[in-house]
Amino acid sequence: MEVILLEKVQNLGDLGETVKVANGYARNFLIPRRKAVRATEEAKAQVEERRRQLALQESKRLEVAQARADLAVREITVTRLALETGDLYGSVSPADIAEALVAAGTYVEKSEIIQPDGPIKRIGQFEAEVILHPEVRFTVQVHVLEGESNAPGGLADAGVADASEAVDAVDAPDAPEAAEAEGAEAPDAPDAAGIDQAEPGGDRE
Repeated sequence: MEVILLEKVQNLGDLGETVKVANGYARNFLIPRRKAVRATEEAKAQVEERRRQLALQESKRLEVAQARADLAVREITVTRLALETGDLYGSVSPADIAEALVAAGTYVEKSEIIQPDGPIKRIGQFEAEVILHPEVRFTVQVHVLEGESNAPGGLADAGVADASEAVDAVDAPDAPEAAEAEGAEAPDAPDAAGIDQAEPGGDRE
């Protein structure tokens, strides 16, 4: 049976191509899953129109991606706390690079950033690739400097505990002990009614 593919099918063909397949494969898989239609003249016209629409959409996506790339910054600076050896507390990830680019006026998604060598873990200068479209990509220079972390979560995201929290934890009384102390009752006062007192004018032996 001859069918026209409505999308790219691996090992078979691309959108709009007319291919010959087994009847069962067409009836049980391609046609029910809307991956292909019977090769009629009407179907050919419809598929050709769809191809033109998809080509127009792809052209617009390419145009937008190119405009974004033309306006994008190519260099950013990120600061992180580091050891004397230059190793960072934490790392610089695609999310950190995306945030730095946005702060510099270039909007990108973290999914559009590729770090070939993985997250940055040292002070220095590195490169990251930004892929906005299969045909549009550019390189960003990432300068990692030592200093107070500008990660979104501050010291916590840089892998360093907040010293003030540690101090508060030491100064705060232990909760169970404090509750026990608050719930303790004062010793009972002597029962005045249970103490015999001598009545004035009572008999004396």
